[in-house]
Amino acid sequence: MSEKDKGFSFKQLFFRDTGPAVQENQAQKTEPVVPKMQVDYMANAITQPSAGVPDQSLVDDFVQRLQNLINQNNQPGFDFLEFTESLFDEKQNPTPDIYKTVFRIAQKIDKSLTPAKLLDSAMFYKDLVQRTAEAEVSKGSSKKQGLQTDKDNEKNSLDSGLRDTRSKIDQLTQQIQELRNQETTLSNQLLAIDQKYNGQFIDIDRKISAIRSAKEQVLVSIVDIEAGIKANLS
Repeated sequence: MSEKDKGFSFKQLFFRDTGPAVQENQAQKTEPVVPKMQVDYMANAITQPSAGVPDQSLVDDFVQRLQNLINQNNQPGFDFLEFTESLFDEKQNPTPDIYKTVFRIAQKIDKSLTPAKLLDSAMFYKDLVQRTAEAEVSKGSSKKQGLQTDKDNEKNSLDSGLRDTRSKIDQLTQQIQELRNQETTLSNQLLAIDQKYNGQFIDIDRKISAIRSAKEQVLVSIVDIEAGIKANLS
């Protein structure tokens, strides 16, 4: 970032639409200011996929929120915030002389103003920004952790269902294989039946044929004797 851009951005960050009269009234305030927190950034920010590079629109949005936060928590009197505005009202990139000039003018507004008080005031705003950013980061980390838990639970549920389905497939595959083996066994047994009974059928047929032949032989003998009796004894 160039020096010109740096000065312009810094001026924008601390710019507030207030006039000298407001500054003088602020100098008379003595009551402590309770920090006002901004709207939950994590709950409202639009999340978009990124490749590890911050989304500039999100960066700009949070810079604006921090600017609003700083302005809302402006400390009483002429402090670092008013001093910064005055610096950049005088010149975009203030020189050491501008610092000294603005400080002398500021002491006329607030005679108790010292460089140490300005630095203490700067520390107040730095701490405010730091605490706010860290709180939002913590919210983001918690939200991310919650989403990771939801993701893990969904994956575990689907993994469990997938394992059960695969187990059932394995069981059915085994049953199918067993049924195929049983089919083969029954087919072989069916073929063996013909072999088992064909031999018995052949044996019975041979015996029936023998009986018939024997019957014919015996009957022929009887008929011959019967004919002899009729011919020779009647």
